[in-house]
Amino acid sequence: MAKRQKQRSHNKAAEEKQSQEQLSGYQVKERLGGDLLTKLKEVERQIKAERQREAEREQERKRQEQEERERNKSFGELLDEYEKKGISKYS
Repeated sequence: MAKRQKQRSHNKAAEEKQSQEQLSGYQVKERLGGDLLTKLKEVERQIKAERQREAEREQERKRQEQEERERNKSFGELLDEYEKKGISKYS
């Protein structure tokens, strides 16, 4: 009796392993419907496009902030910056 149970459990394990191997052999395209795969790819493209737009907006925001800082510099800051460059005629 114990021998039969051992044999059954061994057969069951072998069958499960074989079914897993069969499933892993399929391509994603074959597992999912073509329509679903198309939808997933479209969502992926949309996400990439949104990330690209967000990165561009962030770059534009940083550029505008830099321009604003340049415009708002005091005379003293501008003078110090000018002298650091070594262009001053008073050096």
